[in-house]
Amino acid sequence: MDALKDNAGVLIALLFLIDLLLIAGVFMLFRQLSLMRRNVTILKRGVEGSSLVEKVASQALQIEDLYRLLDEQAAQKDYLTEVLAGTLQRIAVVRFDAFEDMGGKLSYSVTMLDENGDGVIFSSIYGRNENRTYAKAVRAGNASHVLSREEAESLQRALSAKPPLIRSKKGRAPRPFDVQAAPDEGGISSREEDGSWVI
Repeated sequence: MDALKDNAGVLIALLFLIDLLLIAGVFMLFRQLSLMRRNVTILKRGVEGSSLVEKVASQALQIEDLYRLLDEQAAQKDYLTEVLAGTLQRIAVVRFDAFEDMGGKLSYSVTMLDENGDGVIFSSIYGRNENRTYAKAVRAGNASHVLSREEAESLQRALSAKPPLIRSKKGRAPRPFDVQAAPDEGGISSREEDGSWVI
């Protein structure tokens, strides 16, 4: 007790210092609370005066519209993919001389197939006195009738001539009826002069 009485002044000064520190801490907390309230008010009001709740609701509606548009685009893409699968995508032409005394490669076999390998082979046999045309159905890459050598070559070229899903943008874009050389099975490249090409 005597020690407390002797050091009472020091204890009072220490308690007073602690009180000052506590008051300073409370003041800082009140200042931070004030800043936080001001920031929350700015967030609620927004830069243009609209509330944060209104902004969030507006963004949610826009996101919902975007999801709806994405669903519509996906449905359209699926529809177009299905439609394109039935279009003629693989076309090959083989020109030839049907008779030894005929030149100019005026006879031809044309194969036109869709994505599934379904389609038709048209053949035209040109002679001096007559011209005959034949059509043979193709299902899943297999002909419904026996094929001549030129028809079989035309079918093989068409089956291997499927266009890519997305064409490269480098250089000139290919046109629907561009004629290009087609590689032969034996390793010999066909040229347009040979009367064989793919479209």
